[in-house]
Amino acid sequence: MRIFRRIKKRSSEAHFLALDIGTDYVKALVVEAEGKKGRVLGVGSRKQKLGDMQSGVVTDIAAVISNCMSAIRDAENMAGVSTKKMILGIAGELVKGATSTTTYVRKDPSSKIDLSELKNIVHKMQWKSFDIVRSQLAHETGYSEIDVKLVNAAIVDVRIDGYKVTNPIGFQGKEVTLGIFNAFAPLVHYGALQTIAAEIDRELLAIAAEPYALTRCMGYEDGGQFGAIFIDVGAGTTDIAIVRNGSLDGTRMFTLGGHTFTKRLSQSLNISFKEAEDIKLAYIEDKLERQSHRIVREAMKTDADVWLSGVILTLEEFQNVDVLPSKILLSGGGAHLPEVKEALESREWFQSLPFAKKPQISLMNPKMVSNLADETKLLKDQSDIVPMALANLGLEFLAEEQLLSKVLKKVVRLMQI
Repeated sequence: MRIFRRIKKRSSEAHFLALDIGTDYVKALVVEAEGKKGRVLGVGSRKQKLGDMQSGVVTDIAAVISNCMSAIRDAENMAGVSTKKMILGIAGELVKGATSTTTYVRKDPSSKIDLSELKNIVHKMQWKSFDIVRSQLAHETGYSEIDVKLVNAAIVDVRIDGYKVTNPIGFQGKEVTLGIFNAFAPLVHYGALQTIAAEIDRELLAIAAEPYALTRCMGYEDGGQFGAIFIDVGAGTTDIAIVRNGSLDGTRMFTLGGHTFTKRLSQSLNISFKEAEDIKLAYIEDKLERQSHRIVREAMKTDADVWLSGVILTLEEFQNVDVLPSKILLSGGGAHLPEVKEALESREWFQSLPFAKKPQISLMNPKMVSNLADETKLLKDQSDIVPMALANLGLEFLAEEQLLSKVLKKVVRLMQI
């Protein structure tokens, strides 16, 4: 009877794959959707070689595909399930995301908004947002606008005459204000991921910007005042996303991550990168003898100061933010280094930025991803948050979508052609 249940389960539409292709590791989760909630049934990971990825960007497509296949096979074997659908994460130095807020003035404020008018509003405002953010990215990166692709878009704030609503249908009012988050990547980066997705041969729910997924994983929608700075310290890059009043302001990345600390150690001790990585991990686990621990700590502190400078410069790029949230949530494998949290907790750095008070620093943990239950018991710390955040976003795509999301999705499809 049990075998029969497993076979039946294998063809279920409720199962999907969340795939996080990181500079250091590929991580795959097999998830079973149960409405807005989900259960992680299988976990797989494969370490990438140094030449496979650079700063979050694929540099060897064949090698990355092989790593993905291995991680997926392990996850599906553990779950006893073969998946048909997948959500794929995208991050890295060249992925830029911004929320632009635009206001549409209605001709007849006393009439109720219907579906036809809503489609027209979303269409006009998304094209306006698209042009603004795409030209910004082209200017920042030096790529021409035609070489920049829209990764994903989401409506993160809706107001009618200043009042926040979730569905504008049936409301009256003069001004409809939409906050639309758009994430873009250069065509070469986006195209590589599309090639990988095609080889993996699953129905693609979405290629999602990982910092955006991160901001969606805590179920804060119920409390509209939620605010935090999400900092994900990966191997090749650090991703930063800012949420204020329950809405995403934007995302930025810079090319300093865990590998930067390893390289410093490699140079300081005149050893190979792999040996330095092993020593760094032993240091994190407090397995070094006292003298070695002190030497490594000094090297890590120096780089943590450089990394903190990157955080400051990146936060300064959010020029539309008048007051920064005073809660900082850390995730990613690089956040295992104690010096990262210590650098953020030092007293001076935040004074040059628009914080109302000294920020409180917390490490994220899997229990914060409230819609996911980990049945494998293998998702244990902040390095597992991004694949879990992607899985959580996958649940949103599979669940009954909100009307606004459906309308926006149709517009986005036109833009991605």
